[in-house]
Amino acid sequence: MALIAWDDAWLVGHGTIDYDHQMLVNITNQIYEIRHDPTIKNAQVFQTLQQLVSYVERHFAREEAIFEKTDYPDAAAHKQMHRELERVVREIVDLWRREPDLLNFDEVIEFLRRWLIEHILKHDHKYKPFL
Repeated sequence: MALIAWDDAWLVGHGTIDYDHQMLVNITNQIYEIRHDPTIKNAQVFQTLQQLVSYVERHFAREEAIFEKTDYPDAAAHKQMHRELERVVREIVDLWRREPDLLNFDEVIEFLRRWLIEHILKHDHKYKPFL
């Protein structure tokens, strides 16, 4: 069972960005599924969390490169939101690597779910007219 079901209302109209958003939903769903599978080993959790960080960084780089080619007026503020999420997901991975028992997976999953949906709908849709 997935945590987040993709909704086409989230599409921004740019193939690469829309694909990235779908991948981020998939990775978040993988993290949710891992949380509820007692057979998953710590190494698999770590690998999936690292995948999240890597994909977040690549997606933001692609999105920001698109900003540079448009007249999107909120690009600087949007990039700052990206830096904040990158910091948070790196901290999550660092905590898991150091002290996995201290990581509250339910909080992480809820944070990712809420951030992803809110960011796409509230912030990413603002640049849609500039694409």
